Amino acid sequence: MATASVRIPHAARFTTFFPDFLRKELAPYPGRGTIVARTVIAATLTMILIVTFRIPGGVIGAICAFVLSREDLAATAKSALGFLAAVVVGGLFIPIGARMFASVPITHFLWEAASLFLVFFLLRTMRNYAVAVALALVTVNILSIWYLPGPPGRNVELTLWQVAAGSIGALVTFSVEAVFHAFSPRNEIVEGLDSRLQAIQERMECYASETRPATTTSSLLGQYAIVGVGALRRHLARSNDDPLHRIRMSTLVSLAGRSVDFAAALSNSVPSLPVDLRPRAARLARTIADIRHCLQTKGQPCETEFEPEPSPGTPLLSELESMVSLMPSVFSSRAAVDPEMEILESESAPSGIFVDDAFSNPEHLRYILSGTSAAMLCYILYVSLDWPSLSTSVTTCVLTGLTNIGASRQKQILRVGGAVLGGFVCGLGAQIFILPYIDSITGFTVLFASVTAIAAWIGSSSSRLSYAGVQMALAFYLVHLTEFSFQTSLTVARDRTIGVLLGTFMMWLVFERLYPRTAADEMIRIFARNLRVMSEITSASPEHTDTARILKIRRRRDQVYRLFGEVNAQSDAVPFETGPARAGDMAARDRIRRWQASLRTFYLLEAPLLQFRLFGAGHDKSEAFIRIEDEFRAASARSLVHIAGNIEKQLETKQHDTDCPPSLVQLLENLKDASDSGFSERENALLAMSRTIAVLLDRFQSEVTSRSIYATD
Repeated sequence: MATASVRIPHAARFTTFFPDFLRKELAPYPGRGTIVARTVIAATLTMILIVTFRIPGGVIGAICAFVLSREDLAATAKSALGFLAAVVVGGLFIPIGARMFASVPITHFLWEAASLFLVFFLLRTMRNYAVAVALALVTVNILSIWYLPGPPGRNVELTLWQVAAGSIGALVTFSVEAVFHAFSPRNEIVEGLDSRLQAIQERMECYASETRPATTTSSLLGQYAIVGVGALRRHLARSNDDPLHRIRMSTLVSLAGRSVDFAAALSNSVPSLPVDLRPRAARLARTIADIRHCLQTKGQPCETEFEPEPSPGTPLLSELESMVSLMPSVFSSRAAVDPEMEILESESAPSGIFVDDAFSNPEHLRYILSGTSAAMLCYILYVSLDWPSLSTSVTTCVLTGLTNIGASRQKQILRVGGAVLGGFVCGLGAQIFILPYIDSITGFTVLFASVTAIAAWIGSSSSRLSYAGVQMALAFYLVHLTEFSFQTSLTVARDRTIGVLLGTFMMWLVFERLYPRTAADEMIRIFARNLRVMSEITSASPEHTDTARILKIRRRRDQVYRLFGEVNAQSDAVPFETGPARAGDMAARDRIRRWQASLRTFYLLEAPLLQFRLFGAGHDKSEAFIRIEDEFRAASARSLVHIAGNIEKQLETKQHDTDCPPSLVQLLENLKDASDSGFSERENALLAMSRTIAVLLDRFQSEVTSRSIYATD
């Protein structure tokens, strides 16, 4: 493998980066038009039903088209069913609470605070995304109803209409997905991966044949390099796949994302390869073709053996080979987990609803208290001013809480940009220039579908931009869909839009000003923390009968998977930061993203080793294998801790330790040479996997100790 540290070129200044970022994020890509069409049709049909049947508070129904899962029909069905159940539960919870607490001002205030605390707790800790979203949106919308001084009977009626609107939205969205699936079955994750790998394959074939690449191939590689794989990660996070399949696909997504980065940089900087490197490009194209075949055949074993080679003149090619060489291990039968491993990879009943650290992680509490404080500040303000139209601020706080997109500057750009586009430009602009000329639902449908299409196009971008589309749709729907008739009052529209901006401001104030952290620092801190957790898993060796410790290992593995996602979220936000440290932070981002792709492979390959260590029968393990495995495992754990300490030291002092631990590959070879006994077929396969892990960690150690993580040259 290549050992040189290679950085991906990027714009040094935010003002240079942002226009190119927007251009490539908003450019078409395969399947984007279909996603937008499905979203527009679902939201528009929901709107027509809400207006036709005169259902007040239809915002929650239309927004379903943006929040329900769409990676496949089964996932959409599960999301829609969960959404429906949550809508009903939320619709019952608020009236019951109101019956007990709403009549007295002080208890009403405490009831509002407790309800919002519960909302943010569910958003943060529930495993099922659709259920959390439904409960949150229904609860905050119904809370605003019970603030009104109207008779309880009227409030109950409006509450039930909210339940009806959410139910209609979920059912319509699922129906639209079912129709599309019947005519064109799709899997967003598989197709997204395949299109990226195809672009790399076509570019490698052009290198091998010394032909000029098609313009579409080069532009698609550049676009995918900017967009990244955030949308695919979002689909995976919302899916209900079994944990092992999710781990495999997550690893492949990460490796494909980094491969696109290297392929795009290689295509831009090296128009043609030297003659001696063209066979390697052809071999790389064949390997990718085999990987695509394995992906399309739903994970059938991919037996391609592919070893990267060093190439000092074109290090980007070596880096690309390094990423691609790890992909076959995702499909390899050697990485399969036996049924006995189920206790480690399946969900346990007690923690099926919430994440495992829901009641122990202090970061969850910080998030919940911050979100509750922001929403309550909005509530206190609009109640004190007797300005009920500002209640949209609380809904905005909750919808803002749905995203985990990084740090302050990125969040604020997306929040404010979406609110201005949806509320002022489209919302108020339509009232002033368009609605006076519309006298039927047909004209309003065209207007609604047009704005929804723009929001959906933005929402189908990567996670770095998609939230702006949801915010835009929310602001527009709050202006024009809260009632079941055209909103002609500019005052009401103005107030609701101001409410959206108020909620945005309060979330910024509480989250970013009272507890500021840069995205780069958070990215590095979480990455180092993940290394330490992985070290704990590597060094663990409980008895197979010790269920409590085995379940603890499973929770640690779940934690690693979540921390991978948090690192990705923070890395997506780093390009939005400004200041003199941006160049160094971007260099650190490049390295973290490359290292994380390799660590995901380590995370996947470690499972069979852990399985054999815990559940392998005593007669299946030779003494020589046990000795080698124990020593190698201890050395690997020490290596991960050393790397984590080095990275943490650089975060605190900006200085790195050049002391590199001994080579794990050499250690493994020495241990095997010192053994005078043979190994079983299973043991040989596991030793081969251990060697792959050793190569990964050796390369990781070398890069961390050779250069500062912030080095820009």
